Amino acid sequence: TAVIILGFSLVTIIGSIAAFAFGTYQSGFVGLDVENEAFFVGTEGTVDVETYGTYSVYVNSDYSCDDTTVSIYEGDWEYFYKDCDPIMNERGWYYAGFFSSDFDGIMSVDSNHEIAIVDDMVYLESGGWAMLASGGACCLGIIGIIIAITILLTTKGENSGENLQHGYILVEQNDNAEVE
Repeated sequence: TAVIILGFSLVTIIGSIAAFAFGTYQSGFVGLDVENEAFFVGTEGTVDVETYGTYSVYVNSDYSCDDTTVSIYEGDWEYFYKDCDPIMNERGWYYAGFFSSDFDGIMSVDSNHEIAIVDDMVYLESGGWAMLASGGACCLGIIGIIIAITILLTTKGENSGENLQHGYILVEQNDNAEVE
């Protein structure tokens, strides 16, 4: 049993490494096609948002993120947070910031340069789920290895007894024994 658990655990860990590599490749090396994934491209208009939705905003690479002003609002509430993080830049687009919504409805968008808005769920769909699943699979594999080692060590100790035959201890009872 311990060998089967150990083998399954090692296969799970190898699979988690492969899933992590695939997710990293999909999300990091292939990159996000902002224009195809964007549900809004322009300088002004409205966007339809979902409750607890999170969205990334990119500015066309013809313009600087620092020189771009973006306002995404509903009524008197501003939802956009500027964050010119270069690690989030994609081909042809600079990351300008993000916003999240606390309601289902429509928000207004104003910008001085062309922006694109992408639903952040696209990151999970393009490799993020594989990276998240790999963490759980790796954890399961490590737990399996610990269980297998524990089983191997406990069964090894039981098999070392002299009166142990086929997993049972033989005890002979003698009713004719005299007590001194």
